[in-house]
Amino acid sequence: MIERRIFGLTRTLQVAVAGDVQRILMSADPGDDPSYTWRDDERGVAVVVSVIDADHCQVALLDGGRWHDLVDSDDPTLAWVSLTGTPGVVPLASILPCRFAVDALETVTIGAGFDHLRATRRWRPAPAWVDDRDGVLLRDLVEVLWNTAGDLWLRVAVEGPAADHGPIGLRHLARMHGLHSRAMAGGLGSVSADFPPDWIDAAVRAGDYLGLTGLRAVLRDADDAAYDRLASPAGDDGGAIRAAVQRKLDTVPEEFGVTDVPGRAITEFLAGPGRVR
Repeated sequence: MIERRIFGLTRTLQVAVAGDVQRILMSADPGDDPSYTWRDDERGVAVVVSVIDADHCQVALLDGGRWHDLVDSDDPTLAWVSLTGTPGVVPLASILPCRFAVDALETVTIGAGFDHLRATRRWRPAPAWVDDRDGVLLRDLVEVLWNTAGDLWLRVAVEGPAADHGPIGLRHLARMHGLHSRAMAGGLGSVSADFPPDWIDAAVRAGDYLGLTGLRAVLRDADDAAYDRLASPAGDDGGAIRAAVQRKLDTVPEEFGVTDVPGRAITEFLAGPGRVR
């Protein structure tokens, strides 16, 4: 069985004979950035095919708790692409003609199986922070950290201060995530009403850490418009927070508990038709 995902919509598709995989890959608009997943949950292994455009795909394999990318060279260049509607960084050598995706899915569904695919193709370990988030393979490190911070914030809210542990950058980001989520849901008035002063002070310190100066005054005045300008310029939800995290990653990635951070020398985001090779 293969699961097809398009922006969170999932459909289970049956593979029975040769030719089914190619038909399945052609059954969705490439412009919708679909992805196709085969899993063996008992073994903890998986293969994910992400469509980049009408001619190119990216194939990832999960084995031993680590993701690997199917590649066709040793080219170290990294590239930004859109995978299931989410930007992410992949090796340029892993942006392959879709026949590689057909081969991979046919091998694990009606062919020699996962072990044969793992042993006979060329794989490169993906960055350790690549995250299978609810079936979507996140490759944008900032987005991975944002979601991780959200999980930490929820644990602290439920379990109390004992759950508040981890790298200092992630802990600050968790406070900003909690503040931002509540502000977006009910405005700054709900922040001041629902959170004690010491928590708000911690959120302000988190803003200072991320370089979002002026947060204390915005919270004091409960100025929703000013908060929007501070955190979400040009209507980009939390865009300034994410940009601040990226700046921190460029200088002190260890404060977020990561070491293999994508460098600045990645290729420009590949956004239009004919965007690869």
